Amino acid sequence: MYKLTSWIAVLTFFVATTTQAALLKTKDPSAICNNGQQATFMVSKSKSSNWFIYFEGGGVAASPDSYRKRKKRHKQPASGKNYGLNYSIVKDFKKKKFNVVVIPYCTSDLHQGSHSHQIDGKKVYFHGRKIIEDVFKQLDSEFKSAGELIFAGYSAGAIGLGFNADLIKKYKNPKLIVDSFWLDKESRRVRKGWTKGPWPEINKFLYSSMPRHCKGHWSACFPQRTKFKSMKIKHVFPIWNIGDPYIKGDMNKVRKSIENDIQFYDAGFSIDAKKFRVEGFEKWGHVITANKHYTKKIDGVSVKMLIENWLSDQGQTTLVKH
Repeated sequence: MYKLTSWIAVLTFFVATTTQAALLKTKDPSAICNNGQQATFMVSKSKSSNWFIYFEGGGVAASPDSYRKRKKRHKQPASGKNYGLNYSIVKDFKKKKFNVVVIPYCTSDLHQGSHSHQIDGKKVYFHGRKIIEDVFKQLDSEFKSAGELIFAGYSAGAIGLGFNADLIKKYKNPKLIVDSFWLDKESRRVRKGWTKGPWPEINKFLYSSMPRHCKGHWSACFPQRTKFKSMKIKHVFPIWNIGDPYIKGDMNKVRKSIENDIQFYDAGFSIDAKKFRVEGFEKWGHVITANKHYTKKIDGVSVKMLIENWLSDQGQTTLVKH
């Protein structure tokens, strides 16, 4: 009896002190991937009250043809016991003892849709918004009682932060890390002018069920200072590099616009790697937090270090090298 009791005590201690990770399913029947299967999301728990939520990226389907070209794994639920836990920033926040949530991207719609289309005789669901709503609902009590609450996303996931800002703002003092697709003033101006050519069909296919707070044009819901200000989200760390293939417009105006936004938040990262020949960044300007660039130092600091300083409110929190 003594041995059994001892083993139970050891097992209890082990479970209580070990991070628990699980791939969970959404509960709402409409929170589904492109292929109609129930979506999944990863939760890795620690004993901390701090939470880090990562929106996965991975392109977009702006037409039936672009949907057909997407890989199968981008249209179905994520699988695997450690899904998403190897992204650079996710590993970092796990080491910091945060509870971590990774929301896989299986809807091809920038995490914002609640509509469907018939493609090649099959009903395809673009229910990214439904999935975010479901995940937030399941973890609502944890988010409400969080010590630190940090939402981050890269590429399409970064855009998802903007489209779902109305859900994020409901929590106390959220902090956002926006990795690419930051709509500075100049980039926003250019996108508002995209009204001819393929754009009416793209709008109909991709943005037919935008969240109400977007007020008419999709560019109003991309991550940007005006959007987050209207939602009273004060703490934002933008990452938007000169050389990112998705930056559009007059580059001198873009530079100035990005600099103004980073100065406003006293946080952020933006470099022109080609101009300054920053080793390791020359051919890559899009997405930092998901890969090895997260820890790469430039002028003695990395994005990882800047974010740590930003969260602790001490030291250098910005790097602009234009």
